[in-house]
Amino acid sequence: MSTPRRRSQDRRPPNQIADRNPLESLAIEPTHDDIARRAYQLYEARGREQGRDWEDWFQAECELRHVALQAVFDTILATTYAAI
Repeated sequence: MSTPRRRSQDRRPPNQIADRNPLESLAIEPTHDDIARRAYQLYEARGREQGRDWEDWFQAECELRHVALQAVFDTILATTYAAI
């Protein structure tokens, strides 16, 4: 038995910008290194207290995603008001 033929739309790379939400294409996800760097800063700011590494990681990830989302909103507002 042969495998079914793939449709042309199935051959496209999954991350094409045209297929993505406009906000997703503008947002920049923080890298693993960015998150690790910020988590270490939180660890140091707390006095190098042990045992809260997951908390630091999730806090760092949340902060960096918030910064990226804010940049998206700023970009949208700038382009919207520039068009007026």
